[in-house]
Amino acid sequence: MNDIFKTIGSPRTLSQEVVRTIEENILNKKLMPGQKLPTEKELGEMFGVSRTALREAMQVLSAKGLVSIRKGSGIYVNNFSELDASKNMSLYLEINFDEDYALHLVELRQIIEPHNARLAALHHTSEDIENLEINLEEYSKANISAERHAQLDLEFHKTIADATGNPLISLLTTPLFNLMPKIKSMIVDKVRHNIIHNALNYHRNIFEEIKAGNENGAYEAMKSHLEVAMEDTRLLIEALKAERLLKS
Repeated sequence: MNDIFKTIGSPRTLSQEVVRTIEENILNKKLMPGQKLPTEKELGEMFGVSRTALREAMQVLSAKGLVSIRKGSGIYVNNFSELDASKNMSLYLEINFDEDYALHLVELRQIIEPHNARLAALHHTSEDIENLEINLEEYSKANISAERHAQLDLEFHKTIADATGNPLISLLTTPLFNLMPKIKSMIVDKVRHNIIHNALNYHRNIFEEIKAGNENGAYEAMKSHLEVAMEDTRLLIEALKAERLLKS
């Protein structure tokens, strides 16, 4: 590994240089998931840095999710899965969520999801159709909570993304969908109490077009659904602004 961990001669801080070098070698696949790195002492000697600088670097790499520091065992390159990538984006969106983000979210969904429905109509499997049917059956029940309805709404749209057959679509859209229950619950509470019934009708239309393999029909059905979602989101923002004015 001496060709990877070379003595550092850079003006940047030593720990930053260690982070950059190891990060680059993970990205270049010279260091593979699950691989154990040399010991702290060995790494310090290879890089020509103190243990303090090396430990700082390992803490940064650990915070980034690139390595795991296992007490008594060593330092290992992490397996960075699709779930990990999705979690990081979901966390970012949750932290930065506000009224503008709610609108941005629906705008992005309007760009992506009609095409998801079109692809799902072309590439769905029998399992996808079965999952959508189960979702709609539970969604139509009157005795489940608004929170459960919001979760089922998320799952409906995620199942369509999965049914496209393109794993990158699922990877990129899952963080967006994870915010939907929060927004939908707020809309039910402050704007449109019959949103669940309305959404069910739109979901049924989308499902029927996908099941029939009608790509254009699926596209248009999803487009119509999201136009209403945008209207509801704008009404929500107006309601929240009105609330703030009353309190001020």
